[in-house]
Amino acid sequence: MRGLDLKIRTYGWALVQVEDGSSSFAYTIGLVENYGHPKLIAVDVKPELQHALIKPLVDGIIERGRPPAGLLALGGLRCVEVHADNLVSEFFGSWANRYGHLPRPGQALQVVLPDEVYCECHAHAVRRLDLPGPLTAAPTHRPNRAERRRHGRNGPGGRAA
Repeated sequence: MRGLDLKIRTYGWALVQVEDGSSSFAYTIGLVENYGHPKLIAVDVKPELQHALIKPLVDGIIERGRPPAGLLALGGLRCVEVHADNLVSEFFGSWANRYGHLPRPGQALQVVLPDEVYCECHAHAVRRLDLPGPLTAAPTHRPNRAERRRHGRNGPGGRAA
């Protein structure tokens, strides 16, 4: 937490990246208190792309008070308000640790990528925090044809019973 505090004091914000094997997400800390802008969160984006996705948006927030509209349009990106139902999810644990409470409505925006950046089997499974109700599970590996056949014949372990 000291390192995070130092980054926020130095740059006015920090990016926290989380990967748990089956999913990954990244979010900003410091935008609310230093720039009066909701935090940004990217869900189900490859860890190596998270910083490159969020940093230019934050640069626009620092310079103009909002993410650059041209950059959003060019990339087919959207920033959507996180629905109140989803403000209690695992995505906001560090927020609660830092601020002593969960974010309030209007304090978090999800950066949503266009469906075209995902493969056909995962585009429908990207978690959308702007929608009401409980979140669905993170997209998982979809078995290929051979795996589906093996599981169908021999059960999930792939071995004959």
